[in-house]
Amino acid sequence: MPTYPRETTEFVHVVVAVDGQAVTDGVAFSVVPRTTAKPRPSTWTPAVVIDGKTGWLLEPGEPGDLQIWARVTDNPEVPILDCGIITRS
Repeated sequence: MPTYPRETTEFVHVVVAVDGQAVTDGVAFSVVPRTTAKPRPSTWTPAVVIDGKTGWLLEPGEPGDLQIWARVTDNPEVPILDCGIITRS
């Protein structure tokens, strides 16, 4: 589980793959404080793509574990993917 200082502002690269293929189009992230065993996604933010890498911008905040979810909007499917956990220390 990657750990980031709570004061940091940085791009967090998250590989999002559907059917074994990395995708960058139509991706959004929901980053939720892990206050329960597996919190559900709520608010979605469009992905940041830098040099062909998909991710999101981690901003300063309270220490704790964050659950990362990705949503890939396609037609007709819109899969929701569990992308793991990071820790803000």
